[in-house]
Amino acid sequence: MKEDIIMPVVLAVIGSGALFTFIQFLITLAFSRKDKVKEIDQKIDKLADKMDENQAVLARTHILRFSDELKNGIHHSAEYFRQQLDDCDTYDRYCEEHPKFKNSYTMTANKHIKETFEQLTKEGKI
Repeated sequence: MKEDIIMPVVLAVIGSGALFTFIQFLITLAFSRKDKVKEIDQKIDKLADKMDENQAVLARTHILRFSDELKNGIHHSAEYFRQQLDDCDTYDRYCEEHPKFKNSYTMTANKHIKETFEQLTKEGKI
């Protein structure tokens, strides 16, 4: 009779220890995954920031090249002008949102592009 009682008690004690260990494992795994998700989120944010910066640098390159082409007498379509004006907006917006980013490069070029566009539009040349 004692054996009938002892065996379930022993199994319960062993089972509860294993269950506790398993629960600890699940909790540790959950925290580990939470940390990894946080780390991945931070990496994604850094990557998005870098992509935005690269887009601004590309826009700056377009702006400077286009301004130089205008100064050298190369004629462009209205659509190409609009694309360059979009690049000006993209670059200006990025610079406003990121005050530490060097943005003095395009001030003259932006002005030149906009003035040339307005002049050509008034003259009906584009």
